[in-house]
Amino acid sequence: MPLYKITYPDGRVDDGIICDDDVIPRQLAEGGGSFELKPEPEITSAQIERQARKWRNRQLSGTDKYVSVTDHPDHAKIMAYRVKLRQWPNDADADFPNTKPTIDS
Repeated sequence: MPLYKITYPDGRVDDGIICDDDVIPRQLAEGGGSFELKPEPEITSAQIERQARKWRNRQLSGTDKYVSVTDHPDHAKIMAYRVKLRQWPNDADADFPNTKPTIDS
């Protein structure tokens, strides 16, 4: 959702109004105030990689319970998936972080 900066007629500034459209900012700024759409903050590649690793770690944690259940019908698939998850951020062939491993790939 867009982020707006509102300057009220009395000079007060609200630098973080989040709205679907500009109707509310326009109403808030009525009477001599102003509003402007703030640009979306750029996400750095380091932030993207950090988010991807967090996702990967959650996937590993979510499958931890299956490691010791060797008679689970999908045990081999889960174990192979976990290997792919561990290799994913370091795999030179992977389009990290755009191509996430899946349990069926």
